[in-house]
Amino acid sequence: MGTLAAVRLINTDIAEKPTTAYILLYSQNGCLGTCTFCPQSVLSTSSKSLVSRVSWPEVNLDILIERIKSTSVFKRICIQTVIKRGFEDEVVEIINTLRNKGVEIPISISLTPVNKDYIMLLKDLKVDSIGVGIDVATPKTLNLVKKPYSWQEYMQFLENCIDVFGSSKTYVHLIYGLGDSDVEFYNAMKYFTKLGIGIALFAFTPIKGTLSEFWKRPNVISYRKMQLLRYLLTLGRNVDEHIIIRNGSIYLRKELIKDVLENISEYLGAFITSGCPGCNRPFYNESVRGPYYNYPSVIFLLKHLSELLEELKIIMSEAEHIEKY
Repeated sequence: MGTLAAVRLINTDIAEKPTTAYILLYSQNGCLGTCTFCPQSVLSTSSKSLVSRVSWPEVNLDILIERIKSTSVFKRICIQTVIKRGFEDEVVEIINTLRNKGVEIPISISLTPVNKDYIMLLKDLKVDSIGVGIDVATPKTLNLVKKPYSWQEYMQFLENCIDVFGSSKTYVHLIYGLGDSDVEFYNAMKYFTKLGIGIALFAFTPIKGTLSEFWKRPNVISYRKMQLLRYLLTLGRNVDEHIIIRNGSIYLRKELIKDVLENISEYLGAFITSGCPGCNRPFYNESVRGPYYNYPSVIFLLKHLSELLEELKIIMSEAEHIEKY
């Protein structure tokens, strides 16, 4: 919806424009995947126009392409796939249509496991980056949320993506709040970062009609800690030095939070939407009214900096308490 609003194909106010044009494959019956949290899932009774809390209206591709070409809003195009008959061919058709009509900005594909030959085909078609929706941190949670492939299949697919695209052009999507403990989630981020790949961090968003609609959204304070940990890992820091683990929970040491509070401008990147370059996903996990899990831009974050600082002060109080006892 934000993509269409940004190119004026729908008339609605938007508080922050997307910097990526998001395209979702159309499927009247949704996705054959069984993910319990996803509105597109074959198990869901949600509207098939939804992914997370965002509406995806039907649009003619040719019309969308003309609007994309006539504006300079987008830094990237991201094609989101669903599992259905012939979806691989449809992705290729969309890419060819974009390129044949003169769209030259980078293209990312968000994809479930496919064979290596197909990954190589996407590379040959000049796809820039690939996103792997593993979503969870452990095989246990993968089974809990009924992901459509096994952990081994996702890991093999990830390995193939790295072989073809390189680690710097491969991204893993991780959703905080699906049932992984903080330690499990942190260990997954550490493992994927060591592989050299990027992490696109999401917050679980319960959607009516999904099998997970009554699960709770993650605590925003806990999410801030995961954002900081991800950010420090990408900087190559020895993050283990900055944490305390108690009963499966992670607490940040007060010297780290003190440094963040005193030098907040150096850490703003931790709280900005993570993923492919140019991907800001405005309000994908949250209402425009907040609380904000991922800030879509530095400018938007600075407008709400006082709220972020209060959250960090809560983490500081937690750190002081855990270190004292």
